[in-house]
Amino acid sequence: MGKRMTLFAAGLIFTQPVLATTPQPKAERDREVSEIVFKNYPPRALAAGEQGAVFFVVDIDKDARPTSCDVTHGSGHPMLDAETCQLIVQHAVFNSARDASGHVIRQRTEGVVNWTIPGRTPVPINPILLTAQNKPEKQVCRKNLRMGTLSSVERICMTPTEWSRQGDEMKRPWEELQGRKGFTNEDIGKGTTKCVGSLNC
Repeated sequence: MGKRMTLFAAGLIFTQPVLATTPQPKAERDREVSEIVFKNYPPRALAAGEQGAVFFVVDIDKDARPTSCDVTHGSGHPMLDAETCQLIVQHAVFNSARDASGHVIRQRTEGVVNWTIPGRTPVPINPILLTAQNKPEKQVCRKNLRMGTLSSVERICMTPTEWSRQGDEMKRPWEELQGRKGFTNEDIGKGTTKCVGSLNC
């Protein structure tokens, strides 16, 4: 397992960008990260005063970008568990990893987000092992061509269910175009096409 990363809502530590020219002062970095976490705090969890630590593993590509994130231990609060990997894939910054020869490599990193409401005392860390039945879906990130271009790409992160739904939605226009939703080429050959709307057949 790779290096460990810890994030706290009142004093969070994000790994610094590998190409950063001027290191950020810790107080400034903590303030920025605290704002990010507060903005992403699930409203209902915040209103209910829910706090707790969520452990995760994240896979990182050679460009130091997350490719997937999976929660391993929960906080006891499903909304905080579900929000954690979304926070990581959208906002966490990682350093590139290198092998013994100096080549940039993929890596897997462990981490924990201790969700803490500003002004409140963090609750004791008591990791709850999650099973397939009660854990949130992992986040999976892919590079897609940006709409309207042939060369520009964008990184999109979603759950496997959301990726599958998007794939089905993208197939639907093609299926309709090919007649799978109305009539098929075979129907046309047999003269069994259906009338649509007010068209006279």
